Amino acid sequence: MNPKDTLIAGSATTGRVRRPSTMPFRVELARQLSQWRVRIVLIILVALPIIVRVALLIGGPPSSNTNATTLIDLAQVSGGTFAAFVIELTQGILITLIAALLFGDMIAGEASRSTLKYLLTIPVPRLRLLGVKVAVSSAILLAGIVALTVVALVVGVVSYGPGGIQIPGGPLLDLGDSIGRIALATATGASGLLWAAGLGTLLTVVVNSPLAAAGGVVLISILSRILDSITTLGNVRLFLPTHYATAFQQFLAAPTDLAPVTDSILSGLVWALVLGTAAALWFRRKDISG
Repeated sequence: MNPKDTLIAGSATTGRVRRPSTMPFRVELARQLSQWRVRIVLIILVALPIIVRVALLIGGPPSSNTNATTLIDLAQVSGGTFAAFVIELTQGILITLIAALLFGDMIAGEASRSTLKYLLTIPVPRLRLLGVKVAVSSAILLAGIVALTVVALVVGVVSYGPGGIQIPGGPLLDLGDSIGRIALATATGASGLLWAAGLGTLLTVVVNSPLAAAGGVVLISILSRILDSITTLGNVRLFLPTHYATAFQQFLAAPTDLAPVTDSILSGLVWALVLGTAAALWFRRKDISG
């Protein structure tokens, strides 16, 4: 009996045709890690704390100003403060750009390389393909952010000693408390990228150019930040995706206000749910025959 007959016979006993597992997470992860753009993103995130350390060396010795009110003035006081400064430095447009590149390329990149139709004829269900790609991009982004934080802490401790975060205008925290705050600040910053992941997912299924998808996320981010700076808009700003972009700073200050952190997480989840649902509905109906 040949394999085809075996499959049919097995189906007769179960009452249904068993489909082989397609598009495993590990396979897509390996595909993504083999691409130069992903490797460059990870290298940049890992190397950035070292670049910042070199820049501080070029800039000269730490400031002797005891009334410093920003982390950049206190970055060389201790290892924990250096790590906090790196987090604050990168949680703006840089991390958003990286998220835009990863999520904007998911489907649009396959379409531009003419491999999307091939993937969907393996066969891979459309929503499974999209879901696996979102999961892989999320894992890579999260791994890169965690690596950035860990390297920043190691570089800071080696360069400036095992001291904790010097809160601008506040106390010097111990290293244990500082590590916890740095971890929470990193997690909050990552949750603040949920809207960018959702928008990148929507744009990557709408357009066929990864550059256009990534550029759309960056453009919306810049526009949102500009509108958020216009205080006369009042409560309208609360609905902007980047309104809570600085919520992570609550863990780098004293006292800590958790209200902006909660609002940031809820806002990110709502944006991700709405945009992700729209992306799934669009991709299910997308014509890929062209």
